[in-house]
Amino acid sequence: MKKHHLLYLAIFAATSLYSCSKFTDIRTEGALTPGEYLNFRYLMNNQDLKRSVDMPDYSADDTEYTDSAMQKSLSPEYLRGYMWADQYYDAITADPDWKISYASTYTCNLVIQDVMGSAGGTVQEKNQVIAEARVHRAYNYFMLVNEYGKQYDAATSSKDLGVPLMLKPDVAEVAVRGTVQEAYDQIISDLTQAIPSLPDKNNYNIYPSKAAAYALLARTYLQMGRFAEAGEYADKALTIQNTLLDLPNSTVPRHIYDPEIILVKEAGTSHTYSNLLVLSKELKALYQPTDIRYTKLTQDYTYSGKVFRVNASEMVNYETRNVGVTVPEMMLIKAETLARAGKANEAMAIINTLRKKRFSAADYSELSASTADEALIKVLEERRRELAFKSIRWFDQKRLAAEPRFAKPITRTNLVSGASYTLAPNSNRYVYPIPAYNIQLNPALEQNPR
Repeated sequence: MKKHHLLYLAIFAATSLYSCSKFTDIRTEGALTPGEYLNFRYLMNNQDLKRSVDMPDYSADDTEYTDSAMQKSLSPEYLRGYMWADQYYDAITADPDWKISYASTYTCNLVIQDVMGSAGGTVQEKNQVIAEARVHRAYNYFMLVNEYGKQYDAATSSKDLGVPLMLKPDVAEVAVRGTVQEAYDQIISDLTQAIPSLPDKNNYNIYPSKAAAYALLARTYLQMGRFAEAGEYADKALTIQNTLLDLPNSTVPRHIYDPEIILVKEAGTSHTYSNLLVLSKELKALYQPTDIRYTKLTQDYTYSGKVFRVNASEMVNYETRNVGVTVPEMMLIKAETLARAGKANEAMAIINTLRKKRFSAADYSELSASTADEALIKVLEERRRELAFKSIRWFDQKRLAAEPRFAKPITRTNLVSGASYTLAPNSNRYVYPIPAYNIQLNPALEQNPR
């Protein structure tokens, strides 16, 4: 294999493309030969496209390990991420969040570049496959830029370092970091270009749809602080898909059958560590004892003392927790934008619609707010309850740190060494280190300050 192909494999580890024998037109170097449209459809059917990031739930304040045995049970990488260390992974270990996201992006780039030149398939089918690839790519870059780049700030994002924007399946291209602004521009461009060629809803929620593109635009604009656009796209997503599970009277189904999930994305590579996400005291205090999210989706767990952890109820069949966009997330985005626009009653109406499906009829009581500020606080609290361990809270901490009323330091203690670490609002530690493994192979990748 040529040297530059090896470099690409080492940097982005798109291994699934090189080992899947059912794609008969894929050469070992990872490029498609001129072939059939069906090969590109198969690429978009690849289960690896469902995989997503994992570390944000360990670094976020929803997770807390107050038991030394539980800390010891974590891998060194997860413990370092939990402590916001200088590096999470050593120079010989690939960072899974980086690796998974770029592997998926390489697949998308192949499809976008080459599907139109393939034999068979209609123009409409090919446009839809390209659109699906754009949605997956946009999702990947949203997660990447919010892990490895600074929080979006319109005043500085054109200079702040983001992540490499690899938009072609060119294994010879040397990866260099773009800016945060360039990443967001690419995300919005991909999603808006995708929308016309997507169905409103797809047959299964593992495939992108118009609802998914709208939902990801809502998530993106919320992270940027552009609340009017966030509310607009949340509305568009909810117009297409708005079903909620009646949680008191139903079990959590497999992801592909869950009507709340707009686009499935599963955290990480294994459900093992998902089982070790322990609710922080602050998060636990937000739940009422009768909240079904508390009673059904969490459980007591004894590990050298009694701790509280996320339940494996939605990890059946080896599915990890879904971190993709959902109906509840869109409702919460809409509610936040209304509260920020001074519409407290409308915001609380949305929150109460959601909460009715999270309590039994006997235990349910409406929430109210007398001011828009009070409504915003209650919306954000509901957001933590509903979206806990969905790789959302870390990004919320980053965006809310710009508002003094929500900014707060977080302190954690390594119970083995006794060392304490404090994460200040807007700290450089809110930006993940670029993996040493990748910098070793590609010195053009500039490291983040720590």
